[in-house]
Amino acid sequence: MTRSRAVMILEILLLAGLNVDELIRRIILNGAQPGELLYYSSGAVICVLALLRRRYPGWTGQLAAVAIAISLLVSGVSLLSTPSAPLGGDCETTGLALLIGACCHRLASLRAGILAVLGGAAMVVAPQLRYGEDQPRLTVAIFWAILWGVGVAVGLMLRDSDARREAALAAARNRERLALARELHDLVAHHITGVVVRAQAAQVVLADSTEHEMLGEIEQAGSEALAAVRRLVGVLRSPEDAPPVTTGGLVEAIESVVDGNDRVALELAPGLAELAVAPETVSTVHRIVLESLTNVAKHAPEARHVTVAVDVEDRRLRVAIGNDGVARSRRTADGYGLIGMRERIEALGGRLTTGPDGERGWRVLAELPLPKEGS
Repeated sequence: MTRSRAVMILEILLLAGLNVDELIRRIILNGAQPGELLYYSSGAVICVLALLRRRYPGWTGQLAAVAIAISLLVSGVSLLSTPSAPLGGDCETTGLALLIGACCHRLASLRAGILAVLGGAAMVVAPQLRYGEDQPRLTVAIFWAILWGVGVAVGLMLRDSDARREAALAAARNRERLALARELHDLVAHHITGVVVRAQAAQVVLADSTEHEMLGEIEQAGSEALAAVRRLVGVLRSPEDAPPVTTGGLVEAIESVVDGNDRVALELAPGLAELAVAPETVSTVHRIVLESLTNVAKHAPEARHVTVAVDVEDRRLRVAIGNDGVARSRRTADGYGLIGMRERIEALGGRLTTGPDGERGWRVLAELPLPKEGS
């Protein structure tokens, strides 16, 4: 059992126990006094909202706002009508404290601060407005204010812990990038430079030879590879100094792999030709399609239909390659080609997903981030 699941079970038991206790002790045994059902119902609803924040973490702010509004509304009704009821409200204040803590943990600073202040006000004024002067309202208000403070403190501690964890992960990624940049610069770039220099020297020695044109092509290819390595080294060392994005080239890179393969159906979303992408993204997409089609030919030669679909969703370039053949051995699919493809995608901030597609098929999905609008 994970820690988060254990905490969720404890929350359910705590809130359920408080609600059952109030239901039995305050309503069933003593009889519902005027206002008691209103206070109990509001507390039960707020407890449900507090539990829903775990099921829908993206709605934490909205859930907290609704809970605070319910509490303030009930307090306002009590101020106008003064419905009598014995002092209580443990369910409501506990649920509010949990929601306020979650806001301080998950939401942006300004929004979390506003909800925390409103939630604290709702918790402190509730005993003052709802219960008679013959009851220790001030003592309860102070106790609930302390409970509010505990919720805020826990939320801020969790927020700080997440920030520290993210900073540690960012530092680790930066160290890995720098180590990889050194390896590329010291080893790969050095060897490519040697190839280019030898090709240039061979052109001088064999100036009148028939191989002179081929040596020129080797020199050009080596120079382009060396430039690409240097660009990648620069990006790894300083991600903010990435090369400018350009339009065009993406569709051509994909079609160069697919053309001539009758089994492959190419599905390109409209506007890809004008899509602004970095050169490294174009080369990565080219490699993804090439490696995936090679794996299809190697592991699923009986596949009759192969699809290559490229589209854009939420500023991410999605490249999906699927086939309807049963691989002879999927264990071999995680070879060095796929490992290299995954590392290359993750280096650009993307994600690679592979796995069965239906009863017979296999699917490779690569998602690569695109530059922000106007960059």
